[in-house]
Amino acid sequence: MGTASFLATMLDQEILEVRAGLVIAPRTTPDDKLRATDGNTVAAELGGRYLLRYMLPRQVGQFRDGTALPQCATPTPYAPEETVSWLFLPAPDEDRMYVMVLDASRIDRILGPRWVRCGKGIEYLLPNGFPKGAIVAWGWEMQVT
Repeated sequence: MGTASFLATMLDQEILEVRAGLVIAPRTTPDDKLRATDGNTVAAELGGRYLLRYMLPRQVGQFRDGTALPQCATPTPYAPEETVSWLFLPAPDEDRMYVMVLDASRIDRILGPRWVRCGKGIEYLLPNGFPKGAIVAWGWEMQVT
């Protein structure tokens, strides 16, 4: 089965680097050296697009009230079988079948963007997690097919 992961990532790179005038931080950039900004800025740079937080089946329901724990998110949609290789996620033997959609404008602090270390995608860090209000209208996870 073919996917458009390369194209999706390339288009996100174009939006961030060409339209928003950002430099996506190198893969080896430590977290404390990433650009820190507010969610309104990130939402504007992404043209109003959402951030995606992929998850394992056992994580479904875990974040429905938001979380204060640090999280990683990406603007790029990936097929379940490609999330691990593009985002270098833990539990590499498990495809990410679910995603939570987050409105960056409702998140107070965001670090990034940065190229994923050992992966091929773009990531943002949410060092303070995200509030329940950042979860897009339907308010829960959706299955990715």
